[in-house]
Amino acid sequence: MPAEPRDANRMSARIELRLSGAVDHLRLVWQAGETVLEAVSFVDDPEGTRYNVLVALQEMLSNIYRHAYAGDATKPVAVELSAGDHGFTVTLRDQGPAFDPRTIPTPALPDDRLPTHSGGFGIMIARAVMDAIDYQRIGDSNVLKMTKAIGVHRAATAAVAAG
Repeated sequence: MPAEPRDANRMSARIELRLSGAVDHLRLVWQAGETVLEAVSFVDDPEGTRYNVLVALQEMLSNIYRHAYAGDATKPVAVELSAGDHGFTVTLRDQGPAFDPRTIPTPALPDDRLPTHSGGFGIMIARAVMDAIDYQRIGDSNVLKMTKAIGVHRAATAAVAAG
C-alpha cells in the first residue's frame, strides 16, 4: 500500500521533557515551547498568540514549583508540547498534592488601576489565553492539559452560532 502523500503545508511537532534538578526549568520550557509553536499557523495575530501561550505555560509551570513543590526543583515535572493541525497542546504532570486549577475563582481586578499585589493571576492568565484547560488526578499525579486552537475552529464555531 503506497504511503499517503504529505501535505507540505501541514506540520506537526512534539517534545517531551522530564524536568528535575538544578536547571533553569522556565527558560528550557520557554525555548522548547517557542520551537514547537513555530509549527502552528495561528490565524489571529500569530506572534502575539505564541507569546501569550508561552506566558500561560510559564505561569502554570511556576505554580507547580512554587505551590505544589514549595520551591523544590528536584521534584519531577513532565512537560509534553505538541503542535499540529489542531493547534497547540501542553500537558504538565507533577506529583504534588491534588490541585484542580479550574476550581479556583478568578480574582477581582480593580476597575481603575493595576493590582497592588503580585501573584495570584497565573491561573487567570491561562484561562484568558488558552481555549481549553482540563485537569485529571491520575494515581499520584496532577495532569493539566491546556489547548490553544489554531483559530479556524473558533471562527467556524462562531459562524455557525451566528448563522
